[in-house]
Amino acid sequence: MIRKRIPRQDDRIILELVDRLLVPFARKTQPDIRIDLRAIRERLKDCSTFVSASGGRAANGFIALRKQREAMYVDMLAVSPRAQGKGIGSRLLEHAERQALLAGRSEVRLWVDDANAKAQSFYTSRHYIPIQYNETIRCYLMSKQLE
Repeated sequence: MIRKRIPRQDDRIILELVDRLLVPFARKTQPDIRIDLRAIRERLKDCSTFVSASGGRAANGFIALRKQREAMYVDMLAVSPRAQGKGIGSRLLEHAERQALLAGRSEVRLWVDDANAKAQSFYTSRHYIPIQYNETIRCYLMSKQLE
């Protein structure tokens, strides 16, 4: 089940996922990066954030979306390692694409670290293509046009 984020219930799990799965890649260009619950809440403040949870259990994945003028941006997406390979990431990404269409956007964009080959493969298999590379942060901007 995908539902809206409940901060008191979900933010600690989101922090754990970000710290474990996303921050290690960010440290390649920002070695001193540190995150805490306050930082996560601040970053999610301007996002529409959804979590995947089954049977009333704790969240096992999340996606944070930012609506921009030209496209919907996936700010962050992470799925617990024990839940990976079960279609959760795909369902979260499909949910983001539906949200984009509902918001009148025909494109979804996201940044992915150049060292994160697994994520690049995941997005490429879902028809996202790299449209730009930023050497400073060593990330690709990927895009998918929606129909």
